[in-house]
Amino acid sequence: MKIEIDKLLEKRMEEILQGTAEIVAETSVGYFQDTFRHKAFDGNPWAPPRVPKQSGSLLVQSGALLNSIRPVVVTPGRIVIAAGNEKVDYARVHNEGFKGAVAVPAHIRHTRRGDQSVRQHTRRVNIPRRQFIGDARELETELQKRIETYVESVLNN
Repeated sequence: MKIEIDKLLEKRMEEILQGTAEIVAETSVGYFQDTFRHKAFDGNPWAPPRVPKQSGSLLVQSGALLNSIRPVVVTPGRIVIAAGNEKVDYARVHNEGFKGAVAVPAHIRHTRRGDQSVRQHTRRVNIPRRQFIGDARELETELQKRIETYVESVLNN
């Protein structure tokens, strides 16, 4: 009898841990994608653009950065949410901000008046931090509510 109860408890515990990991991953990805709609992270609004956009949203031109947010590892012991890939190498710069010089390689500029060769040079850039992924108090509160509801539903069945 005791062995059966132990097995049942162990099975329920594994079910709760796996389900909780999936809930954390799903909720986190949704929250991080919502930051693009709210233009704020954890209640802190993003810096406004120097030149306001006529249409669309800040940080969303093609949707590649928004769609690159995904769970990479989802296990009961570890959950990793990542953004960016080989096509979206600018994710870290936007999330953390960047101030410094960038080397511009020599290239050909195509214009109506013909092709112009451009020499190699550096350009100073200042990209303000517009965080969209990371630790957030709002997310922790939302996760706590969802996990409590899930655990209660598993234990009541």
